[in-house]
Amino acid sequence: MPARSIRSPRDCCRSRSEKRPRPWPSSWRGARSTVSPCAGARSAITDDAEGRITESSAERPTAAAVGALLARFTGQITQAPPRFSAVKIAGERAYDLARDGEVVDIAPRPVEIHRLELIETPDPDHAVLVAECGKGTYVRALARDLGRALKCLGHVAALRRTAVGPFGEDVASSLDALQRICSGRDDVPERAGLLPVEAGVAALPALRVSPGDAGRLARGQAVLLRGRDAPVIGGWWRFSPRAR
Repeated sequence: MPARSIRSPRDCCRSRSEKRPRPWPSSWRGARSTVSPCAGARSAITDDAEGRITESSAERPTAAAVGALLARFTGQITQAPPRFSAVKIAGERAYDLARDGEVVDIAPRPVEIHRLELIETPDPDHAVLVAECGKGTYVRALARDLGRALKCLGHVAALRRTAVGPFGEDVASSLDALQRICSGRDDVPERAGLLPVEAGVAALPALRVSPGDAGRLARGQAVLLRGRDAPVIGGWWRFSPRAR
């Protein structure tokens, strides 16, 4: 029977063969939904509305032109992060270099756009898009590249994140609600809406182990599982002790 040596940081674990920890299954790891009103006709140094405008254009694409282009930016694509981003270049953050006036080349990298849809064009200068994208995607770069492809330029005018992994706005709390919860009072109605810690790993495949193995996994130690207890897939798992 197969045997697997596994290690777990507390309630999740990954196989030894994986190089990097991945806390969510690959089907929705890092996926997020965003509503992004993109402003056309101008390019900003930061690729959003807060940056200095560097170029302008008189071109105004139609809604049909925008919609026809979206398939090109869906699926596996390559994308260069914005100059003002947290990407490290020779040990320095790109935004620090940009603030110092340095011009550096940031190599394009592969990202995945699961869904990209045009919702509306409220006026000739704006388009509202919904995107579901994977880890490492910059929506600012997406707006920038869409504008360049449409020959009208563009940047993000506003951005709203509507989901992270399995968590959507339906389970979100406002900052005011969180502050009331943290006040320590027991009569705060929002407290009932808090999710347990286990909700963060609920979508991971589960495996029951002996109390002794559970204790070793909780301490970050490796355990050897044999026979039917051996997991047959890699990635992250959640563990709970089984009764003796």
